[in-house]
Amino acid sequence: MMSNQYMSKDELKELFEKEDLHITKSVVILLKQSGRYATRAKNLHDKSQLEACENSRAKYIYEAIEVADMEKKQHWRLLEDKMHYLHELNDQYGDVDFVNNLDDLKKLMLIYRLEDMAVNQQKNEALELVE
Repeated sequence: MMSNQYMSKDELKELFEKEDLHITKSVVILLKQSGRYATRAKNLHDKSQLEACENSRAKYIYEAIEVADMEKKQHWRLLEDKMHYLHELNDQYGDVDFVNNLDDLKKLMLIYRLEDMAVNQQKNEALELVE
């Protein structure tokens, strides 16, 4: 991935509108993570570090698009509809601990990863306010 080949906010907005994708909590978390790399990149002068930040920024933008597309296709949102999904898994497997379907496991991992990311973002924001 080239460091200058990421989407602008306008291009991203246009894509979401064109594809009828929604800005859900999951998408916001991923875009916020992308924005944190953009902010960090502004303060870097080392070319290799700058490129790494730009690549991470792009990675999170594309992951946000992928998650929005997945949520659209599955007709439910990962975070907003999490409890309903967990109830379905409990009904299907008897307990979430016994989930053995790869797609379900990947979705569970993604849900927990996004929740962790959101917590880390909040902690870092709070630290910045203290400093």
